[in-house]
Amino acid sequence: MGENRKLGFTALITTVFCFGTLWTSAKLSIEYLPPLWFTASRFAIGAAFVALVLALQGRLRFPDRADIPIILSVGGIMLGLYSSIFQNALEFVHAGRATTLGYTTAIFVTPIAVLFLGERLTRLRIFGLASAMFGFLLLFSPAELDWSDRDVLIGNGLLVVCVLLWSCVILHLRVHRQVTDTLALVPWYLVVSFMVAAISGLIFEGLPTFEVSRTGWAILLYAGVICSGIGNWGVTTAIMNLPATTSTIGLLGVPILAMMISIAFLGEILTWPLFAGLVLIVSGIAAVTLSRDPEPAVGV
Repeated sequence: MGENRKLGFTALITTVFCFGTLWTSAKLSIEYLPPLWFTASRFAIGAAFVALVLALQGRLRFPDRADIPIILSVGGIMLGLYSSIFQNALEFVHAGRATTLGYTTAIFVTPIAVLFLGERLTRLRIFGLASAMFGFLLLFSPAELDWSDRDVLIGNGLLVVCVLLWSCVILHLRVHRQVTDTLALVPWYLVVSFMVAAISGLIFEGLPTFEVSRTGWAILLYAGVICSGIGNWGVTTAIMNLPATTSTIGLLGVPILAMMISIAFLGEILTWPLFAGLVLIVSGIAAVTLSRDPEPAVGV
């Protein structure tokens, strides 16, 4: 195995761990920090970490003007808005279920890509789309979701909004022609996401007090350095050193790990509809990925 592939697989495994534990730490943070300020803080810490690493490598630079739209799209919508809304949804939904729903973008992206981007609807892609759709419906079935609980409906509704936002960014990534080195864009993504989350925090939560316990600071530093910093470095490094299909399918380990951790440490119950939904969604995304050259993955 070449050095680049070793680095790529190491980065991929690291990313699965970082992103797989992210939403568990985010769920735990609710007890200690307001959701939006937690999100803004972890992005600020992550941006500083990645910028420091790139500066030490001599790779920190300003992005090309042609890449400003994708920085605003990924940083503002995918990371900033998506993560802010997702963090609020975690007040009502278990982390494992939330992460699984967050990976259902194929349901929305594939039809649009076929209709407007000229992508072919192969048999494998039809199978993947149907599998992911059935998994999605299982998670919203009366056997799995209490439709009489207002908080549960709000939380799951916010997650659907997150999936739609992520889908929009994926479509933008498919048509954008990137100029700047991929890794060099990461700190700028995180800076923009910090700004979006911080502005949202000021509007909806007021000025932060940061009277946080040691446990709260530990969770925040973990989410900032490990999940947002190392995680975003890892996903970018994996994409740069592995085939796109390998990295995309490998990242399907994120919802699986998130579900396992949520069950083990947060008391989430693995019901049959939840388990079947997870299997169908992961299988569907894998099938869609194998049927085409997948879009670049982005972090959280």
